[in-house]
Amino acid sequence: MTESECADEVLMRRFQETMDEGVFRLLASRHYEAALRIAERRVGNHSTAQDTVQEALVRVVRCRKQYHPSRPFAPWFHTILRNVCTDMLRQENRRRDSLRNLAEVLPPLPVSDPRQEKLAELLAGLSGGNVRLLKLRYVCGLSLGELASHCQSSQEAVKKRIQRLIQRLRG
Repeated sequence: MTESECADEVLMRRFQETMDEGVFRLLASRHYEAALRIAERRVGNHSTAQDTVQEALVRVVRCRKQYHPSRPFAPWFHTILRNVCTDMLRQENRRRDSLRNLAEVLPPLPVSDPRQEKLAELLAGLSGGNVRLLKLRYVCGLSLGELASHCQSSQEAVKKRIQRLIQRLRG
């Protein structure tokens, strides 16, 4: 019987014993697509889901000695995946909260010359969320990816929103 015909449990036992990369790749490839779909439903974002599945596979390697070959592999792996999804969501919520707190405590722009006065006047005409977005980008230096995560939006949407705000301020 070839490795590709072996049951997941046999492959996992073989991986536990030998740390054979080829065996692990085969095992991971069998479960990757289903795990990605599950992670996308749980975390709601394709790139975060990919990171989640990768982390779950890393944990399979780290926790390989805890696996019992007498039990089915798939439920064990899915438990790991579910736990990683939960960890990722908690981490994202903590990050979003800290960004929100940071944005709320940022000091207002100091007014010392006419251009800054004009900028403060223009910013006053924007909604609080838009001002916060501009502060996070240009005062705190957050990347578009970080802002997208904060706004629960795509990077492209955040980029366009910032471009429109800047055009509005210039106009």
